[in-house]
Amino acid sequence: MTDDRRRTLDAILASLEAACDLVDEPWGTLVSNPEFHRVYMANFLWLRSLPPGGVEEALLRTDEVFAPLRIRYRQLFVEDPALANRIAPDLERRGFSRKSEHLMVARDPPALAANPKVSLRPARDASTWDDHDAVSGLIHEEEGYDHEVSYQLLGLHRRRQARLSSEVFVAYLRGEPVGNVAIDGIGGTAEVYELETAPTHRHNRVAATMVLAMRARAEARGLAPVFLRTTVGHTTWQMYEKLGFAREGTLEGFLQIADASTPRETVRGSSPQ
Repeated sequence: MTDDRRRTLDAILASLEAACDLVDEPWGTLVSNPEFHRVYMANFLWLRSLPPGGVEEALLRTDEVFAPLRIRYRQLFVEDPALANRIAPDLERRGFSRKSEHLMVARDPPALAANPKVSLRPARDASTWDDHDAVSGLIHEEEGYDHEVSYQLLGLHRRRQARLSSEVFVAYLRGEPVGNVAIDGIGGTAEVYELETAPTHRHNRVAATMVLAMRARAEARGLAPVFLRTTVGHTTWQMYEKLGFAREGTLEGFLQIADASTPRETVRGSSPQ
């Protein structure tokens, strides 16, 4: 495992742990917050290795922690892609679906330029936060989330951002809020996340402008490497490569939903075009 990958994984877990309760095991960490029981990213198992009893033991321990909290779904993240491939057949037989993310690290100068008509404003006042929530609401509506899921997502993001002293920005085009982005500095690294573009303003280099601004912000703060995540199977990684990011492997995840009618939710923003 490269040093950048190790630091990236450590930063991801540290960010996801913020505002949640932890149960550490020799082979992994259980993260939970029943206040956000509808949000997958608030309740999961981070698996570093298999316990002596294998997948069965890991899932039984997860049930022991989550069942009293009325967490109905089960989500796992697996650090080692080789381990993920090994246990995938067993998990799939148990009703889990695989969901992987590219880890992308800024390595090269960008080949895309920012849109000079797009400006970014820090979310520090009530008015800008209202604009932020309006953009997020459009994304949540597009994804099909109900009001409760959207409310919990915004609450979880706000709680974590307060704990981590995140910097959150809203993008404006001709005075209209058109995008959101945030950056965390964790262990000297920088994660760019919650990258969201309003559906009616995609393909206007809004996302590119936000990413470039976050790269500059990370450089000003002396944070490196700068990284972000994007879902495997989407084409957004191609845009990120044009912005100077290179793929540093994947973070493998597995999700089991007890009730198929339960709405899905995002992983720190999902519509960056």
